Amino acid sequence: MAKENPRPTFDELFELLRRTSLPTVLVEGVDDIIFYRKIEEDLSYLNIDVLPAGNKDCVLRLMEKLEEEGRGDSVAFVVDKDLWVHGVPDEFSGKDNLITTYGYSIENDLFVDGKLLDLLSINEAEEFMSDVNRFIDWYALAVDRVLSGRDGAFRTHPGKVLDDAVFFDEGTRLEEEELYPDNLRKEIESDYQKILRGKSLISIINRQLSKNGRDVKFSGRQLMAFGGSRRGSNFERLKGLIANAF
Repeated sequence: MAKENPRPTFDELFELLRRTSLPTVLVEGVDDIIFYRKIEEDLSYLNIDVLPAGNKDCVLRLMEKLEEEGRGDSVAFVVDKDLWVHGVPDEFSGKDNLITTYGYSIENDLFVDGKLLDLLSINEAEEFMSDVNRFIDWYALAVDRVLSGRDGAFRTHPGKVLDDAVFFDEGTRLEEEELYPDNLRKEIESDYQKILRGKSLISIINRQLSKNGRDVKFSGRQLMAFGGSRRGSNFERLKGLIANAF
């Protein structure tokens, strides 16, 4: 098996970005490139270069450091909203060169663009929604704890939450004087395709789309490629914002 090329360090990325005059789109992870390469193709007339930084924190740190040095005019910084889907911090609000996904993450945007629910049979759709609702019962409390400044393991894989009854019961047990966040749960349920953590959402639908006995199976990466290929409204939104940045 071929070895992966080592990822550039923060300092290496900074030196590259501060010196380049090439329009550069700095995104989070390597997996995101599956999607952003399609935007790069559509905007080929701008000669943009898409570059993964590794994670959101690295993107934001690079943006801050480049701004401090009066650099970065040729860079568009693109990040997932993540928990900002519940409210963007004031320090990052209104920055022209900072672009966020519409939903929680790029996976959410592609989930909607790709109309992935259409890939499910009637029975699979019922099982999927049952899993989503049970997962949200756990997820809403985990997220509420994080938003309140406490520990909440909301990134736990859905398989652990849905298949381990003991873990689920422990995770939904209220602490002393803690109230269950009914309003937050309703908010997430009402627009789960946008608000629920994207990787969790893809994992939940993949419980159906990759299960044994299915004629056609999908992986998460295939679903992202499929969603991007549809060039839906979320794709066009991000493409437009990136184009306007230059």
